[in-house]
Amino acid sequence: MEIEPTGTQAHQAQDDTTSSSSCCWLCLGEGPDASGMPLVRNCSCRGSSGFAHLSCIIRYAEIDGRNSYQSMGNIGAAFQECPNCKQEFQNDLRYHLERARVSFVEREFSDDHMLYLRALIHRVRVLNAENDADRAEGDQICFKMVSIIDEMKSDHSQSDWSGEFMKMEAVVMYVIGLFQMNVGSEESLQEALEYFGSAIYLFTLLGDEINIISAKKNIAKIEAKFSGEEISHDEGNDLEFSKRQYKYWLGKLGEQHPITIRRGELLAHALYCSNQGVAAERLLAKMAAISRQVHGPTHNCTLSATSALKDVKDRRVFIDSRRQWFHALKYENDGLSCVVRGPVVESAGGSSSSMQEEHMLTLSLPITDVFPGPGTPVVCQGLSERAHLNGKIGDTRGFNGG
Repeated sequence: MEIEPTGTQAHQAQDDTTSSSSCCWLCLGEGPDASGMPLVRNCSCRGSSGFAHLSCIIRYAEIDGRNSYQSMGNIGAAFQECPNCKQEFQNDLRYHLERARVSFVEREFSDDHMLYLRALIHRVRVLNAENDADRAEGDQICFKMVSIIDEMKSDHSQSDWSGEFMKMEAVVMYVIGLFQMNVGSEESLQEALEYFGSAIYLFTLLGDEINIISAKKNIAKIEAKFSGEEISHDEGNDLEFSKRQYKYWLGKLGEQHPITIRRGELLAHALYCSNQGVAAERLLAKMAAISRQVHGPTHNCTLSATSALKDVKDRRVFIDSRRQWFHALKYENDGLSCVVRGPVVESAGGSSSSMQEEHMLTLSLPITDVFPGPGTPVVCQGLSERAHLNGKIGDTRGFNGG
């Protein structure tokens, strides 16, 4: 078991816009519902399909939930994913449906503590901790989840508190820690440390190594914020952890699921930070293509993977004569010279950015003056001891310039 660490999210993205041929696939109405709410869609449906009124989706999800509970003991997935494209809702639509799911469970199934906790966990994960109303709601949910756990423990002996019960408690502790960490105040960060510590204890009893590492990484972020020091990264361990996470979700959900695509994007980032630019670019190209085909060009996953792919395709080179970093554009003269544009400057936050357009220079420089940055893909040439690599693409792992 691993928790997908979405944390709290802003819910500002807009739903897909309707066309003149769009109608609610549930009530077949073409305009707003009786309360004036428009048609919405925020899944992976295309064209004119998949649009519905929020009220209709909630009504459908409640009916499906009651039927599912009678037959399977849960409320199904209609609050979480579109029954047409079988993909998760996102953005504003997900935000409103998670609230509707909690209301539904509170009204009809509040005695089912595990079901109630799952609904509360999903709700708190879409709240925006920077919004006052969401933060207040999140605090109430966190208190409610702890109270439910305490009530469940009072109904079970210590020997019975294992398996699914302990897993649920661990997830609750972890999710509360995430919410408090996103609130960001000194008091909430202290609380987050306590909840992550409790989660680590429980995950240790469960043998859940991946979530132990996730919780420890969050603790390290909080401690670094308190101390004012930068987090020390072990790139080898970060890469291995990212590989394990991606493999876990790939095996559990398949390569087309948004969670797997997000984990693939994070793995690509770890590869890039480990100076493995070729592997990072190939993985991101795959993630972007899958997301575009399955979820559409405007889906969050597609936009994020495409943006990340654009970033890793940026070829940075160090110009020895100018002692500055530039963007490499192309080779000329059979590879004897390189056209570059820049320079690249360090922003206040330590990230790289280009100068304003009017101050940018485009230069053609001899290749002997150009040193590819770590992780930059290069074509091997002129190797004698390893001549079999000539003509092959590889990564720059280091250089002597600068």
